[in-house]
Amino acid sequence: MLSNQVTCDSTLRQIVYFRGAPDGTAFAGVWRQLAEDEYVLKHRIALPPATIGIHRVDVPDPLPVERGDFLGIHYPRDGGDIAVRGDAPAPSSGIVVHSIPEDGVVDSEHFYQTLVVDAVDEDFPTDRTIRLSSFNSRLESRAFALQAILVPESLGRFSRLKKRFWIGFHTATVVLLLLLFFLLLGAISAK
Repeated sequence: MLSNQVTCDSTLRQIVYFRGAPDGTAFAGVWRQLAEDEYVLKHRIALPPATIGIHRVDVPDPLPVERGDFLGIHYPRDGGDIAVRGDAPAPSSGIVVHSIPEDGVVDSEHFYQTLVVDAVDEDFPTDRTIRLSSFNSRLESRAFALQAILVPESLGRFSRLKKRFWIGFHTATVVLLLLLFFLLLGAISAK
């Protein structure tokens, strides 16, 4: 999500997401843009198989993130999300649920510029410069049911208070809308 960036140097403590499929593993990655077409994957957090619904993945050792970093979702070669690889048109069938404007489920203010890259997790080594132009890609507007729980560095040094800073769209609203969408979709398909 290129246009959904961390606003201050922080530590990543947790990933919260809405899982749309029980099987398969996905990865939430913390990416940093170095230059026009140069990116580096700073951190990778596994989102292992689990039931459909909202999940919280604690980061055992808080990970440093910098202002301007952003989250990306990638899938392993041997599984993951079919829709992301272009094999199926269903945009909400993925492990990490997302919406596109054509769904009409999420208000347009909650979409972010997302670079959809035809690559898999194994194509992205950590801490190495990657030219994403070497892969087929397209720019899309997407809203993911995904958020990072961050604690700004200044809170750790100057205060005992722990504030949560949310990255992403208004998650509670969007997750509820996506949940209602899937419930309605299930009711329609059951008929």
